[in-house]
Amino acid sequence: MAAFQIANKNVGKDAPVFIIAEAGINHDGKLDQAFALIDAAAEAGADAVKFQMFQADRMYQKDPGLYKTAAGKDVSIFSLVQSMEMPAEWILPLLDYCREKQVIFLSTVCDEGSADLLQSTSPSAFKIASYEINHLPLLKYVARLNRPMIFSTAGAEISDVHEAWRTIRAEGNNQIAIMHCVAKYPAPPEYSNLSVIPMLAAAFPEAVIGFSDHSEHPTEAPCAAVRLGAKLIEKHFTIDKDLPGADHSFALNPDELKEMVDGIRKTEAELKQGITKPVSEKLLGSSYKTTTSIEGEIRNFAYRGIFTTAPIQKGEAFSEDNIAVLRPGQKPQGLHPRFFELLTSGVRAVRDIPADTGIVWDDILLKDSPFHE
Repeated sequence: MAAFQIANKNVGKDAPVFIIAEAGINHDGKLDQAFALIDAAAEAGADAVKFQMFQADRMYQKDPGLYKTAAGKDVSIFSLVQSMEMPAEWILPLLDYCREKQVIFLSTVCDEGSADLLQSTSPSAFKIASYEINHLPLLKYVARLNRPMIFSTAGAEISDVHEAWRTIRAEGNNQIAIMHCVAKYPAPPEYSNLSVIPMLAAAFPEAVIGFSDHSEHPTEAPCAAVRLGAKLIEKHFTIDKDLPGADHSFALNPDELKEMVDGIRKTEAELKQGITKPVSEKLLGSSYKTTTSIEGEIRNFAYRGIFTTAPIQKGEAFSEDNIAVLRPGQKPQGLHPRFFELLTSGVRAVRDIPADTGIVWDDILLKDSPFHE
């Protein structure tokens, strides 16, 4: 297994497990709450606290439909995402506060603009969310910034993981961590499939392998993952599970976060002493990395595709001014993002296409084309 540094900490190989307390969107738009999350992460002994940076209009089209939150409430996807954006002016105060509390500041970036903003602060690493694993233009863009990259794999096929890995490496960036993850909130323990962790370590020996856990128990899956070789552990936390935001209900509270950190450190100590404990078959599951039965819906909802951002007339060339790589929400999916460079290389529409529509091959290929079935 590989190793690299995040800030002043070694990650991978013989280094201690790097623990990321995932604050995510649980600040609820309140800076004081974000500071409180940093306090909780530092007090628990986490190595890093991670937030999320995104722009609603770079994530979804204007009307992608409704989303059912973890609390069971139907809300407008676009409005929900817009309400969860972290203001750019927060970044430096949060960074400064993390330095004061001696915990590393990390952030997920979901678009190039957010990556540029984070890059301006000389970040320790970039995190790429599971639902951007197929956003190859973003992976290329971030890889060229030459910082360590951590990407999650919830809902992914092994082919998605390999394509993401290969895309990043092709840009000369070899500081990569791959996080096994399950796309369910909360994730049932029996779908953990922790056997995927040693499989990924064997398949990608030049990467650091970790586990981003969405199950509710503080220590069960994280400690088992460490026994199977995970060198990074990430888990959502909150200052209060009863807060109304989308991600609070399944997140750890501060006491549970501390329990997780202590459990991981105890597990590491046992491994050093040669103390082995079996991992339950329930958690081991299958080593086959695929989209499981509980992940198909969120994959269809959130994996990226190519969509129009403005009406396109027949004969008009596709460009960054009229198409983008977006999540479909409830809309029909567009072409895979791997084709974005092809489309913007002079390809023209063969018919009128409305705004906020997934691009399909019939928008590109003439009916009498030899490539058209």
